[in-house]
Amino acid sequence: MTTIIAVAGLSEEEFRRAIERKLRHGQAAEAAAQLRDLIEPYAGPAGILPARFLTVTANDLTLTGWDALGLAVARHDEPYRRITALSIAFGWEGEDVPQPDAEGRLRPYLETSYFTDDAFPFSQSARADLLEGYSYHGCSWTGDCEASDNALGLDGIDDLRGALALLEARLLASAAPDEDQIRAGSLGACLLSVLLFQAVDARIARDGLPRRLCVMAGSSGVYPYFDAPVVGIPEDTSKDSGVVDAGVPPPRYSSLLMAGVPRGRKRAVLVLDESADEAANRIARLRGLPCDDPVPEPIAPAEPIAPVAGVDLPVPPPSESGIIPIPGGPLLAKKPHAQHWDFRDMLSPRDNAPREPDARETDFRDNAVPALEPVTPAPRPLPEPGFPLLESSLQARLEALVATPTPVEPIAPVPDVPTTRRVAPPAEPDAPHRLGLWSRLRNLLKWRR
Repeated sequence: MTTIIAVAGLSEEEFRRAIERKLRHGQAAEAAAQLRDLIEPYAGPAGILPARFLTVTANDLTLTGWDALGLAVARHDEPYRRITALSIAFGWEGEDVPQPDAEGRLRPYLETSYFTDDAFPFSQSARADLLEGYSYHGCSWTGDCEASDNALGLDGIDDLRGALALLEARLLASAAPDEDQIRAGSLGACLLSVLLFQAVDARIARDGLPRRLCVMAGSSGVYPYFDAPVVGIPEDTSKDSGVVDAGVPPPRYSSLLMAGVPRGRKRAVLVLDESADEAANRIARLRGLPCDDPVPEPIAPAEPIAPVAGVDLPVPPPSESGIIPIPGGPLLAKKPHAQHWDFRDMLSPRDNAPREPDARETDFRDNAVPALEPVTPAPRPLPEPGFPLLESSLQARLEALVATPTPVEPIAPVPDVPTTRRVAPPAEPDAPHRLGLWSRLRNLLKWRR
């Protein structure tokens, strides 16, 4: 059996939505005042809720671990995917129902969730822009957090959290829960969520954030399921520059608001053969920390080589992988197998008849390849005497020269020119006469004449 209660003339769900709407539109003080007025009949020494629900304010809540929030955010940063938003909300620790201690006190479990621009364009959103990500059923980044932990804690309302936990236990154990108790518990839980929202807002205004971040507050998966933006990126940085932090390129996102916008590709962050100082500076730039060296500007891609007019570069055929290499580029086309040298290439021209495969061309990895059968070439007529194997023009010229002999002029005798560079020793009278090459040629010419 489901019990439906009314609060301030609205159903319980509609009332919660109305309070959450006031938080989203910056009316947290009005929401807290309205809740106190509605709690007053149920709070007191003998009431359902402790009387402190009527006097507690956001100043009584203390957020612990705020000084280490910057390190907690940096732990979840990734190269070029930095954390750009936080959610600080009441959460549920474990699966068991939390039990108050002997004094009826229960320390609230505060859950901190970390988001990047993959979930929503937080780095480009002021507080008013964050409202576009909310709807009646929730927000567009629900469930898209990169990580969550309990880096922050909350002090100052342990007694109030314990009182709500004991009231909830009584309602769950009752077969017919009382409507006033349900209504009082709902109002008390809504008030504590509003106070957490105010406490986060006041802490950011007083101590600031470790860097520019969007912050939401409320309840993560626990009653009353509030989620409202506290602060966004300042207008002067989110709209004009579009840069989240130094050293990080402007993010390109894909969300429910900007459908179809491709996400930016990841850039290479590893540098080979870098020194220890270079590695430290690179890691510091990725984490947004100050470093010694400035961030280098990206190198522009090389311009394509324009084709030379009048020169046709051969396009190599595609390789086995389907890649067409650029002429002169790093990819080389697969070269054909070199043809083996054959001594018959030195003979006279012959028909392009197939020849028997050489043993070196046999593929020993596949014995099933059949050998080529020898083909007998067609018989050719024997050449006639003369110059039938030469070209027609050369053959005609040679025949003309043979038919008309040219008179040969007699060769004049070559005079003996004395030399002064080298003098041959006189030959012995009994030694055999030896003729050199040039002497033999001269004697041969004289004998022919």
